[in-house]
Amino acid sequence: MKKLVISGLLSCSLLLGGLVSGQKTEAASVGDTVTDIALEYIGVPYVWGGSSPSGFDCSGFTSYTYKQAGITLPRTAADQYTKGQAVAKGNLTKGDLVFFSTYKAGASHVGISLGGEKFVHASSNGVKISSLSESYYNQTYIGSKRIGNYNNGWVLSGGKWYYYKNSVKATGWIKDNSRWYYLTEADGSMKTGWLFVDDNWYYLNGSGAMLSGWISTGGKWYFLYNNGSMAKNTTIGGYAVDSNGAWIQ
Repeated sequence: MKKLVISGLLSCSLLLGGLVSGQKTEAASVGDTVTDIALEYIGVPYVWGGSSPSGFDCSGFTSYTYKQAGITLPRTAADQYTKGQAVAKGNLTKGDLVFFSTYKAGASHVGISLGGEKFVHASSNGVKISSLSESYYNQTYIGSKRIGNYNNGWVLSGGKWYYYKNSVKATGWIKDNSRWYYLTEADGSMKTGWLFVDDNWYYLNGSGAMLSGWISTGGKWYFLYNNGSMAKNTTIGGYAVDSNGAWIQ
């Protein structure tokens, strides 16, 4: 009896090989790397114009830390504030930049979010962890930025899943944790349901993972080979499928 393949893997060495199903998880972001690096410099003294572990000013600290993670930032807090995408205070994640207007108008101080209200920065007392809830930082806070697409792996944005490789949004077929997914060429968003590409039909379940074997959809049965492509005009295990790939009942 035919059945919907929901779990298990069928190994295959073809380009699109690998049966996939189940829930994908969001990969760790470079934000984790940025914060791990930043925390290594707790206690480094404040030095005006400093941009090395011998002494940092605020933007020297953020630019140096990001550089160690492979991302180039402008040198000053004001210039850093012009980069990236705005992030609401309530949606801060590790690696986001938090900005303050302190001794002059505009962004004049910057730190690196640790997620939530905590952030690490080169204060006048050296590199330390502070909180956005502290009176001074609460009053001078002016906004936050997520720099570029520094997330690697799966990113949920605007209700859609995207996948980043080396900070670049992927398109087409990608393999993650032995599972195949398809990211549309138009905007990189993850595809679900039926997909027609390279003259073949594939089926991607609700989590975006490519299926193989017998599946039931729209009240009809279809068979997908180990490489995910749909069978048609043939017989599978004694069951004939028509030119549309549907089992002839």
